[in-house]
Amino acid sequence: MAALRDCSNFSCKSCLLTIFRKFKSDLLLAFIILGAVLGFVIGAIINKPIEQILTPEDRKTTIMLIGFPGELFMNMLKLVILPLIVASLISALACMDPKATGKIGRRVLLFYFLTTISAAILGLILVLAIRPGRVVKPVEKQGQPVSYRTMDSFLDLLRSLFPNNIVEACFIQYKTKYAYDPGKYMSYNTTENITSITSRVTTTIISNGTHNITTVVKEVYPPSNLIPSGRQASSGTNVLGIAMFCLVFGIILSRMGAKAEPLRAFFCSLNDAVMRLVMIIMWLSPIGICSIVAAKVGEMGDIVGVLSMVGYFMLTVISSILIHGLFVLPLMYFVMTRKNPYKFMLGMGDALVTAFGISSSSATLPTTIRCAEETGVDERIAKFVLPLGATVNMDGGALFESCVVIFIAQINGVPMEAAFLFNTVLMAAAISVGAAGIPSAGFIYPVIVLQSVGLPVEDLALVLPIEWLLDRFRTTVNVWGDAVGAGIVNHMSKADLVAMDALQMEQGHVSPGSPSSDHLMITHKDADDLMTTEF
Repeated sequence: MAALRDCSNFSCKSCLLTIFRKFKSDLLLAFIILGAVLGFVIGAIINKPIEQILTPEDRKTTIMLIGFPGELFMNMLKLVILPLIVASLISALACMDPKATGKIGRRVLLFYFLTTISAAILGLILVLAIRPGRVVKPVEKQGQPVSYRTMDSFLDLLRSLFPNNIVEACFIQYKTKYAYDPGKYMSYNTTENITSITSRVTTTIISNGTHNITTVVKEVYPPSNLIPSGRQASSGTNVLGIAMFCLVFGIILSRMGAKAEPLRAFFCSLNDAVMRLVMIIMWLSPIGICSIVAAKVGEMGDIVGVLSMVGYFMLTVISSILIHGLFVLPLMYFVMTRKNPYKFMLGMGDALVTAFGISSSSATLPTTIRCAEETGVDERIAKFVLPLGATVNMDGGALFESCVVIFIAQINGVPMEAAFLFNTVLMAAAISVGAAGIPSAGFIYPVIVLQSVGLPVEDLALVLPIEWLLDRFRTTVNVWGDAVGAGIVNHMSKADLVAMDALQMEQGHVSPGSPSSDHLMITHKDADDLMTTEF
């Protein structure tokens, strides 16, 4: 009886653990939404009383105290940014199947790269066109902002890609330093008519009526405060340079074979540890989000105007995702396969609905593989391409991050220079590689991009209340992009798959169409070579 009772207790505990794991992510989402709503309500209630505080010191102190828990939460997020970048990027590429560097792997990686860049650019275009963060009233600025030449901004961007010290890049950024040149002038005396002189040259005229002599000061070149004179350091993480180093380092590890196995295991374990730390921080997010939103709404003068901006931002992101998912990706599929993309989309319906419901591309992976195989994608392609896509292909994330950065830049009145826009697209695409499929944790990665371009992370509070909904749209388009990649690669690799089958039948003496031939694993060296053949 005692043994039966112990067995029953163990069974009950197991059931409770299963139920807890099943609803844990939904519970976190519910707490985050509750925190955002509660923060908005508190902010709306205290908005008028805060406006009535006469002294600026007391007003700012009150806002600071309300937002203090949120400040601690944002500090926690910033704390894990560097290990998150290093661990996620290196482990995503280092732990990749070695076949990913081969012929079929390069096809899918090229496709994923193109779709991620196109998604980031599409989000950028729409947020610039709709301008959800347009400045309603002048933004208060401290001091005169430094104006950079476009060429210098691009050169600084390229320098950031290749830092000369990876340790220094963790806490220092460099930008072009300018010096002032007063210009050069040439003066001479003349008796020539003043009108004819001023029509020919840029001059300063000094007349002497007594002797009928005119002193002409001719400008050789004008004064300028944009004379390049080296580079100046500023505090901040060179995220672009670190991301570049991690991408290259991860690819090298993936190609080193067994010799790099200990290092690969280290970075994969580091990534798991960082993700666990992130999840601990995420469970504190309801309190932090409530504090941030309450402080932000409490200090705003026009709450209705802010709600309008956030609504336009949500419309911009959803419109961008729908255009990318319903037009851009289907167009790519049709051009490459000459098949109806919307029929393929219907076949992937279960996976897309599941992705929208659970908001995790990794958790949707079994359903995605099943749907892809049912729509005609070869089992080997589906089981190779889709897990790879769930790791490195985050179209929705890249699109969302570029939209968030430009939205916050518009709120702060930042000029939309070409180098700034290019940096935004590049960072959004790079950071989305290896982004963990953790539900309700999508706002961690915009923090990284915002820091890399020098924008205030605190303004992210404006989009936190709607992030949970946008996360579902992002996950759905991520899964759809993975499926389109699998369909295109399957179509382009038919000859390679036939060759693999022929090699397997020749070496295994399996007749075509036999049940065992349908489930053969690609374990022979010759079949592996087909996966790693150059373009």
